[in-house]
Amino acid sequence: MIKKAFIIILVLTTSVSYSQCIDADKVTYGGDYDSFHYTYFCPTYQFSFEGDTAKVWNILDPIDIKKVAEIIFPIKEKVENQIKGYAGVDFFSKMKFSSVDIVYPDSVSKFENKYPSVAMEKCKSKYYFYYTFHPDSLATYNIGLATDEKGNIVSKYNFPSKQDYKPIDPSLTVCKVIGIAKNLNKDILPIKEVKFDFDTKEKRFYWVVSQEIINIKEGINEFNQVVIDACEPRRAKSQKGKTHIIH
Repeated sequence: MIKKAFIIILVLTTSVSYSQCIDADKVTYGGDYDSFHYTYFCPTYQFSFEGDTAKVWNILDPIDIKKVAEIIFPIKEKVENQIKGYAGVDFFSKMKFSSVDIVYPDSVSKFENKYPSVAMEKCKSKYYFYYTFHPDSLATYNIGLATDEKGNIVSKYNFPSKQDYKPIDPSLTVCKVIGIAKNLNKDILPIKEVKFDFDTKEKRFYWVVSQEIINIKEGINEFNQVVIDACEPRRAKSQKGKTHIIH
């Protein structure tokens, strides 16, 4: 999935627990922002609480959200009320707002040098909101939501409803997850990646630990994986992952 390189403003704190068992850059974000299908080809400006305060708006970097406070704050409140209604207050309490894209059709001329080029027929929403879900200080799951001009969510929810949401086991740290993976599969080392993600079919969050491929060959390469239920860590399984390598 194509993504904007600049869309997210996140601060990832490197904790002691990382250094004890794995490099911080091997702990990756789960979830997927899907702005490609809604605002990626639109003339959009992005706004965040940490954005640029300059009077002239930059089309590449986030802008101070206070500049559009009267417009966006009521829409943001409406979006968040919809999230609470769908997923519940407990789930929402672990979410953090990152930024929002706003489409400005009357500013097409200012985006003449934008890549990819503006294609208004591909603009499917007025706003696109970026959030992250943090069940603890280490895990991060990306949530993106598109809305119409009135703030009604028009994209799919990539997180569980309040009926399906199960609280994440707070005892699961990155190091504990790695320990479970090692016990379940002695051949999981060296580890390439640890990710916190969501299974849209099972409606459950999970951790996945993936082995790094050492002897890469052209074609199909298999590697070991361990999947751990984030709510019930005893529900863990070892499996084979596959990737296709083309030289």
